[in-house]
Amino acid sequence: MHPDLSPHLHTDECNELITLLRQCHTEHNVMKFFGTCNDVDRVMRQCLKKERLEKRERSKEHAKEMKKKLKDGPKEPF
Repeated sequence: MHPDLSPHLHTDECNELITLLRQCHTEHNVMKFFGTCNDVDRVMRQCLKKERLEKRERSKEHAKEMKKKLKDGPKEPF
């Protein structure tokens, strides 16, 4: 299964691939079950994976920054 394919959640690059996949599914509504759209689907899933891993790294860096801020305490004494 794919994650939510709403356009506001993905980069322009992945949105183009999502559009191509949807177009392929509408053009080949029966042949899609026999692998006609698999190449487009595979490329789209790679793009979504790349997005997910980049987001994960950004989140990890943000968590490190927040932990450091909490550990250092307030900058000014009360």
